[in-house]
Amino acid sequence: MDFLKSMIKAVLACVSFVALTNNAFADNITVNGVTRNMIVYAPSGIEKNRPLIIQMHGMNQDAPYQQNAAKWEEIADTARFVVVFPNGENKAWDISGDKDVNFLKAIINEMSDKYGIDTKRVYVSGFSMGGMMSYHAANKMGDMIAAIAPVSGYPIGNPAPASIRPMPIIHTHGTTDDVVNYESGANYLKRWVSFNKCSENSQLIKPYPANRSGSAASLETWSNCSENIEVRLLSIAGKGHWYSMDLASVNTSDEIWNFVKNFSLDGSSISPPIQVPTNRDTIFNGNFDSTAVGWDLQLHGDAKANGSVKDGKYVLDISAIGTENYQVQLIQHDIHLEKDKWYEVSFDASASSSRSLEVNVEQHNDPWDSYLSELQFFELNSTTQNFSFKFQMKVPTDTNSRLSFNAGAATGTLFLDNIKIRELSNSEISKEELSPIKNKISLNQAHKETFHVFNLNGNFLGTISTNQYDMPNAIKNSVKTSGTYLLKSKTNKIFKLNVK
Repeated sequence: MDFLKSMIKAVLACVSFVALTNNAFADNITVNGVTRNMIVYAPSGIEKNRPLIIQMHGMNQDAPYQQNAAKWEEIADTARFVVVFPNGENKAWDISGDKDVNFLKAIINEMSDKYGIDTKRVYVSGFSMGGMMSYHAANKMGDMIAAIAPVSGYPIGNPAPASIRPMPIIHTHGTTDDVVNYESGANYLKRWVSFNKCSENSQLIKPYPANRSGSAASLETWSNCSENIEVRLLSIAGKGHWYSMDLASVNTSDEIWNFVKNFSLDGSSISPPIQVPTNRDTIFNGNFDSTAVGWDLQLHGDAKANGSVKDGKYVLDISAIGTENYQVQLIQHDIHLEKDKWYEVSFDASASSSRSLEVNVEQHNDPWDSYLSELQFFELNSTTQNFSFKFQMKVPTDTNSRLSFNAGAATGTLFLDNIKIRELSNSEISKEELSPIKNKISLNQAHKETFHVFNLNGNFLGTISTNQYDMPNAIKNSVKTSGTYLLKSKTNKIFKLNVK
C-alpha cells in the first residue's frame, strides 16, 4: 500500500484536452452496462487486417494526456495500424479484477467490427498504472494479446506470471523513477523471463542505439524463449517517471512498435501495408473493393463527416456542413497529368437525398489552382448514376495533381464508386472541345436559353430563362441579391457570373 500511496501523492501532470486530428475521434462503448469512452486514431483509408495498439494512461491522467505524450499518429500513419487510448474510470485501472479486462476485450471487438483489425496482432501498452494494467491483461487475456509494452509500471504485490501462453514483453523504465521503482520493475520482469523459459544469459547494448554515443538508454534482451519470443528491458539512465520521447536517446513509441510488430498469436509475419504508387496517370483503388486506401478525407472549419467502405462503395456521412464546398473533401493525389493532353474523369454517385456535388482537378499544394476551365457540378439523387467530364491540361505537367470531390454544402450520405481518370485519344475529342471557345456561351440578344443557377457552395438556387444581355437582371430577380453565381445550361456548359 505504501507503493500505491506514493503514486497517489506523486505530482503527475494532468491535461484534460488535446486537439483531435481529422483521423482521431472520441468513442463510447457499453461494457457490463456502463458507458466507457476512449480516443481512437485510425489512419485515413486504413486497410483491413492491420494491427491494433491499445495504450493506457497513468493514474490521475486520462486518454488525451496519453495521446499527447506518446505521439503515435505519425508511426500509425506510416506502418498502418489503429491506436486506441482508453479512459480508466476515475482516472485509474482495475489491476486486480475483470472490470477493465472486459473493457479491453470490448475495445478489441469494437475495432474488429469498425476497421476489420487483425485480431492476431493486438498489442497492449500503458504508462505507470497503465503499465501495471498491461501485465494484468497479459495474465487474464493472453489468448487475445500478441505482446505487451509496459512503461514505468509493474503490478503491485508482484503477482506470479500466469499467461495462457508465452508473452513477448518490452518493458521501458527510467532508472531514477521516484514513483515506480526501477530496480523492482526490472526484477519483476525477470520473473517473466523465467516464465517464458528464456535463456538466463541476456544481451546488453549500451548505449542504445549503439550508433548514438550520447544516448542515455541501454537495451537488455533475453532470447531463446518458448515459441521464439523475446523479453526486453529498455532502461533510460537519469530518467524519472515520464514517458520518454528524448531524441538524444529513444522514442518510446518507436521502440514499442519496432518490437511488438514482430509478434502475432499464430506466429505469422505481419503483412506489409498496401503501397500506393506515386506519379501515376490513373486512379488507384477507384472501385473500393475492400478499403479506402489511396483516398484521403479532409475536413476543414466546422464541417464534420465520416468516411468508410461498405459493399464496395465509398460511403461519406456528413453530419455538419462548412461554409464552402471544399470543407468536406475526398481526395486522391499523386496523379500525373501531362501538359496539353486531354483527360476524362468518370464516376458513379448517388445520395440519400437530392443534392449537388462539386468535382475539381487541381494542384495538391498551395495555392491549389484548378486545372479545369470551370468547376464541375453534378446533381445527385437516390439512384446511382454515372457521371463524366473532359478537360485539357493547359498548364505545365504536374506529377502530384489531385482529384477532389467537394461535398461541404449539405449534410446527408453520399455514395461513390468506379472512379476513373484516363487519357483521351484525338478521336475521342470533339471539334467543339478542341475549339478555343470551348465552354463559352454564345447567345445573341434575341435568343433565350435555360440555365440552372448555383451559388459557389454548389447549392441550387433556381432556374432562369434569359438572353445574353438580361442575364444579370434575370439572376438578380431570381435570387434577390448580388454576388457570384454559377450557371449551368442543359448542354452542361458552366460559367461564372458576377452580379452587382
